[in-house]
Amino acid sequence: MNKPTKKAAIYDHILEKLMTRQYRFGEKIVVKELSEETGMSRQPIMSALSNLQERGFVEITAQVGCTVYRPSSNEVDDFYRLFSANEGLVAALAAERGQAQEVRRLAEINEKIHQINPAHTDADADYRRLNEDFHHCLHAMARSPLVSRQQMASFELSDFFIVQSCGFEAHLGQVTDEHEEIIAAIRAGDAAAAQTRAMEHIDSIARQVVTALREAEA
Repeated sequence: MNKPTKKAAIYDHILEKLMTRQYRFGEKIVVKELSEETGMSRQPIMSALSNLQERGFVEITAQVGCTVYRPSSNEVDDFYRLFSANEGLVAALAAERGQAQEVRRLAEINEKIHQINPAHTDADADYRRLNEDFHHCLHAMARSPLVSRQQMASFELSDFFIVQSCGFEAHLGQVTDEHEEIIAAIRAGDAAAAQTRAMEHIDSIARQVVTALREAEA
């Protein structure tokens, strides 16, 4: 197994802090503190932060420093409109190209999500991991690597917005039913229905995130 580069290791370290709200919207990220935490020099840290800025997580300002990006509710709403459309395309392709064993795998993952206890301290982490598995499987079924790579990159940003606003537990009660509707459409080979159900699923999440952000802005 290849050892991760310093830049990749520090990238993952910072991303984990963002995904667990150790860093919050608008909070300053101090390079010196990261260097002391990780034992890494400034160069790989700044390189990782530059990558995170390109992906929408942080904002680097010359002579000022780096902060966690604080998007407006309207920006996040725009993001989810694009994210929803792309995920709808993926689901439609999965309905056209997926195989029976892959549909069964989707159902198995969804059942594991259903079994998560929302009161458990690891509920958020378990949901995030299994939801990633679900969508990775869905994207594999689409058999469109270029589209999938672009969309999966957006999943991290979506998770970031969820964590920083309403939390995963806000949607845990309805996510498996929404996933099941997507699975049923794919099983039936109904691309139009799969596209609609996938978009409705993302739109449902978006409403919760944007509402939480607008309440915080008020």
